[in-house]
Amino acid sequence: MDYKRQRQDIRRLERHFRRSYKSNEQSNQTLGASEEVAKESAMSLEQTLKKILPAYMMPTNVGDINTVSWPFYHVVDFDFGADPTYGPNTRQTQSFQVTQEAAFVMTKLSMKTFDDSDAGELAPLSLRIVDRQSSRQFTDGLLPIQMIGSKSYPTVFPTPMLIMPNAFMDFTLESWLTSNQATTGVGKFQLMVEGYRIRIGDMNKVLSTVFG
Repeated sequence: MDYKRQRQDIRRLERHFRRSYKSNEQSNQTLGASEEVAKESAMSLEQTLKKILPAYMMPTNVGDINTVSWPFYHVVDFDFGADPTYGPNTRQTQSFQVTQEAAFVMTKLSMKTFDDSDAGELAPLSLRIVDRQSSRQFTDGLLPIQMIGSKSYPTVFPTPMLIMPNAFMDFTLESWLTSNQATTGVGKFQLMVEGYRIRIGDMNKVLSTVFG
């Protein structure tokens, strides 16, 4: 066996591994430095804006990734069909799920109807909002759809509602009639919930920047 050649091969491999390790170490240091620079840059921008802008004009999407918030909305659709008959058994539930990325703070609610008849805008329907996880209902009773604002003039919640990541919100439209009533028109509705996404780790700090 050629031990000399074997030692040369081993040393060559050793030099290769050392060069690879050193290169990876430098890359990691560069990446870490880039992240620090980005973080410092975001903090510097946030501090600069705080000096030149009043509090009510301060953007909420500037700063560290764990302290920012951003506007968001969810839409759910209801369809009772054409010329629907509303009655004690009329009920339809739609829902949305908050993604794992961040929590959702509901601040406004609005509804769009596709017909101004008794099948749409004047329909004998009421809304129920329920947190599926806790079964908490967000109103003390059913809310007639005529009390919900339009997209141009949404209903603003007196107190914002915090929905945790991965949670489901259920919205149910049901009729308050005790007997069936035939209607003429399109029984189609679109409900939109507006608010902000926030990261739970710094929830108190972020909420203070949104609501004062």
